[in-house]
Amino acid sequence: MRVVAAVALMAVAVWFVGPERLRRQLTAVDPVWLCCAVLAAAASQWVSVLRWETIARIFGLRVRTRALALAYAQGMTVNVLLPGATLGGDALRSVRLQGLGNPLGVSALTVLLDRLSGLWILFVLSLLSGIGLVFALGLPAELRADSLPAAMPGGATLAASRQLLWGYLVALALVCAIPWLPLRPRRVASPDPADAGAHGIAALATRWWNRVCQLHELAVAQRTALGRSLWSSLVVQALCALTLWCCAIAAGGTAGYWQVQAVAAPIFVAGALPLSYGGFGARELVALAAFPLVGLPADLGLAASALYGIVGIILGLAAAPSFALSGMRPSGGAGL
Repeated sequence: MRVVAAVALMAVAVWFVGPERLRRQLTAVDPVWLCCAVLAAAASQWVSVLRWETIARIFGLRVRTRALALAYAQGMTVNVLLPGATLGGDALRSVRLQGLGNPLGVSALTVLLDRLSGLWILFVLSLLSGIGLVFALGLPAELRADSLPAAMPGGATLAASRQLLWGYLVALALVCAIPWLPLRPRRVASPDPADAGAHGIAALATRWWNRVCQLHELAVAQRTALGRSLWSSLVVQALCALTLWCCAIAAGGTAGYWQVQAVAAPIFVAGALPLSYGGFGARELVALAAFPLVGLPADLGLAASALYGIVGIILGLAAAPSFALSGMRPSGGAGL
């Protein structure tokens, strides 16, 4: 079903820009810039490993850089080549970290915080880049005709360009404000053992929820140390945006790095949605709509995001042999 959904979304995106227009871009890809994209993506993954290791050490877990690097490479392979998507790769990373003798619950927490750290910084960078473009380049300027999808009615889009960009920036700001919202899970009382259903679904759900609350309290207790590790997420997301920018240049575009950074957040998030396969489909459709917000051609967004997915596949295939090198096995003594 996910393959069908990815193909359908990709077909819609190609229909919007026109197959011939997209074909001309993809057949003229500059291999040098594509190699630069692969190198930038590989660098971002290595810094991601160091970020994950830092977070794991904050919680006192046993870590080995080589083991975490192999686990991260395996997770990326699962993300792009198997239907488990981001959830499958992150679950594998959690199990691999448990295999070093760590509790599974805290291992999964480090993977979640690693993911959330990068996601929040991604939105912050896109917001700041978008605001910078508004004041530095006078955006939102009237969009060029060639920046719009061929099948999209241009008049309405040109008239609403200002509202669209400001609405986009407001949405980014709301997401960036989430850490300061009063969202605090509270523990609930365990069912009375005398009740007939105390050992049923309700008791299981209560134990699970209370464990979530415990892990949340553990993360809050380490918020200062976690905050000091945000620099690595900044480097990771800058390199990811650099990868997308290199893909845009490889496709023959003239995009500026900060233009790409400004719209990177929704594009990268779409690539992690379960409606796509290896990120393909949803990512391209979102890039199609996001690039014109900063005055870039929609077909360039589609081509760049497709090349970004190909870069991920290249790295995933390169990391596939790591499954034979990990040597890690789940430890029977490591509980939740």
